[in-house]
Amino acid sequence: MNFPNFLTLLRIILGFIVPVMVIIDDMWLRIGAAVLFAVAAFTDWLDGWYARKYNLITKLGQILDPIADKVIVLATFIALSSLTDINMYSIWWIIPIFIREIAVTIYRLLFLLQKKPVVVAAEQLGKAKTVVQMLTLPFAYFYFMFSTYAGMDFIILKYLLYALLFSSLYLTLHSGVEFFVKNWRVIRKLSFE
Repeated sequence: MNFPNFLTLLRIILGFIVPVMVIIDDMWLRIGAAVLFAVAAFTDWLDGWYARKYNLITKLGQILDPIADKVIVLATFIALSSLTDINMYSIWWIIPIFIREIAVTIYRLLFLLQKKPVVVAAEQLGKAKTVVQMLTLPFAYFYFMFSTYAGMDFIILKYLLYALLFSSLYLTLHSGVEFFVKNWRVIRKLSFE
C-alpha cells in the first residue's frame, strides 16, 4: 500500500458516498456531494501523477484505478438519473455506458492477471470519453441544483445536458468498440491456467 493506492481507495470510498449524498433530499448534503466529487476527480489525476513521478506504479494500483474511476462515474450517473424531482434523464442513457465500462474493465483486469500481464494503455478516444463524462456529471449536477433550489429551469440548459449525455454515450460506445477491435488478439489468447 503506497500513497497513490491510498488515494485510489479513497476514490472508491467516495464513489459510494457521493451518490448517496446526491439522492438524499437535503441541499447541504448535495453541496457536500459536489465538493467530494471534486476531491475524487482531483485524486484521479493526483494518484496517477504521483505514481509516475516517484515510480510507485504497482499491479494493485493498475487493478484498482480503473475500478475506482468506474465506481465514482457510474454510481453518480445512476444517482442523478434517479432524481425524479425534475426528471433529469432516463436510466436508459446510462445502461449502455454501464455495460461498456464494466466489460472493458473486466477485460483490462483479465489482461493484467495473465502469466505475462498485458497493460493496455488508454487510447485518445478513451481519454476523450473520460473527459466528456467528467464534464457531463458536474453539468447535470449543477443543472439539477439550479432547477431544484433556485427555480432556474432554462430549457437551453436541458438541451445542453442532453447534448453532453449523447456525447458521453457516443464516445463511450465508440471507444468500447475500438478497445475490442484493437485487443481482439489478446482477448482470444487469454489463458486461465
